[in-house]
Amino acid sequence: MSEASVERTLGQILGELKGIDDRLKRADDSRAVVHRRLDEVSNRLSQLEGEAETTKAKVDQMQAVTDDVVKLRTQAQGAGTVGRWLIRIGIGVVTLAGWIIGAYTWLTGRPPP
Repeated sequence: MSEASVERTLGQILGELKGIDDRLKRADDSRAVVHRRLDEVSNRLSQLEGEAETTKAKVDQMQAVTDDVVKLRTQAQGAGTVGRWLIRIGIGVVTLAGWIIGAYTWLTGRPPP
């Protein structure tokens, strides 16, 4: 084998080694990018979990208020129903009293004392 052939072969081997080295560096850079992105996604996920917990707590508080409002509305409807019946009974009592006074006046010819 001649000296030029050996140098050419060594040059090819060195070129291949440089190519391999470059690919390994790119792979390392690529892995670093992947790890950095994974870290960013992990941080975002942690933030989203925190925000979800905060939102859940707020919704639970809103649910308690909503339950209280529904309870109060139901009580108000019940009070309204009782009030309507009391008004009807009152009207009936006043009407009955008017009839009794009218009957007394008609029977006795004078107004009640």
